[in-house]
Amino acid sequence: MEYLILHSEEKQLTVAHFGISRRSTELIGAASFVLNEEMPLADALRQIAANMTGSPRVVLCLPASLFAQRHVSLPLSDLRKVREVLPAQLQGDVAIPIEELALEALPAGEGQFLALWARKNDISEAIGQFREAGIEPQIVTSLQFALAELPGVPPDCVVCDENTLALLNGGRLTYFRASDCTLTAPVIAATLSALELSGVTLPPRICLIGQATGGFASADTLPLPVEAIEVPPGLGHLFKNDETFHQLGGLYAVARAGYAGTLPDFRRGELAWTVGDARLRRKLVLTGVLTAALILLLFISKGFQYRAAVADISSLNKSISVIYREIFPGRAKAVDEISEVKGEIRKLAGVESSSGYLDLLKKLAEAKGNSINGLYEAELEGRSLRIKGDARSAQSVNEFKAALAPLLDASELGEVKSRPDGTVTFRLAGTLKEGTK
Repeated sequence: MEYLILHSEEKQLTVAHFGISRRSTELIGAASFVLNEEMPLADALRQIAANMTGSPRVVLCLPASLFAQRHVSLPLSDLRKVREVLPAQLQGDVAIPIEELALEALPAGEGQFLALWARKNDISEAIGQFREAGIEPQIVTSLQFALAELPGVPPDCVVCDENTLALLNGGRLTYFRASDCTLTAPVIAATLSALELSGVTLPPRICLIGQATGGFASADTLPLPVEAIEVPPGLGHLFKNDETFHQLGGLYAVARAGYAGTLPDFRRGELAWTVGDARLRRKLVLTGVLTAALILLLFISKGFQYRAAVADISSLNKSISVIYREIFPGRAKAVDEISEVKGEIRKLAGVESSSGYLDLLKKLAEAKGNSINGLYEAELEGRSLRIKGDARSAQSVNEFKAALAPLLDASELGEVKSRPDGTVTFRLAGTLKEGTK
């Protein structure tokens, strides 16, 4: 996951591009712009947009002075549900109408939450400036809300930079104070004294980051021991020295918080980022169209296959009918040609030897002579032989029966029918002699 972190201040814009995975973090690039008449914010943003690579998730960090806070107690643990009830919880306690505020919350302890809010107009105006430059932020937050992810910061301490003071308790942000002016040692001391008087237990130390390391490190008026945060040993590949760490460490913490899913995001409700949703909808529409086209092509293909199969079956049925007519020219049209042909094949398979059956047919052909016009059916079941044919006359049939005497033990002449042309049809049945087949 890649993150492009933009820290926008009144006179300076700092940007860092991070690539984050479970195992490592990579600093892809970083830059800092001093904003003045020669380099307005719009020009700086255009330079950033021109040099941006890939498709990082853009996070805009606004000054903490734009945000306000209040502790609330709720019997909830799910931040999603806390956000739903937060407007009702703050109704009447905030001078500004709730409808004009963008709300967020951070867990601050068991049943305790740090409610955060800012004016929607301020956030919308900032989003508009960056959108016009082609870098619309997906997340709007503040650098101080991710201080718990700053490497080297103890879980219980007061974190102080040039114009912000934040209180961490158990690795969670429980209080912050931001000023448009540079904080001084007396202001820090007065703030900590006020917190202590209100019942807050102060942590054991003050940790300095950014430009505050030089201004407060030697201050004797601060009520707590002071130490400057240095580059942790495991991040030497990201930050070559303490100066780079103090300049980009907060942006690194924002990227880590975003990756961990703990970063407050004020782009919710009517300010929600919808570009990604629109892209997703376009992808879904395209996917749906392609899927429909694939299904249509599949149906067309199956339709062609079905038509080809029907044509093949029709052609096969016609071929079977022709073969049936060739095998049984004297039979009427059968209801099921295939079944009748299979039945005849089974009868032929019941004969002991196909070559012996052919020999029998040869002997029948020799015995019929010229007086028998043709034998159109010869059926053999076991040793029983049944013959159908036509002859020139009844006398020819009797002569054929006599010619079969060497083949048959007993023969019986069935019905003999005369035709208008003088020929006759006949049926003859008998039993083959032993050794004939």
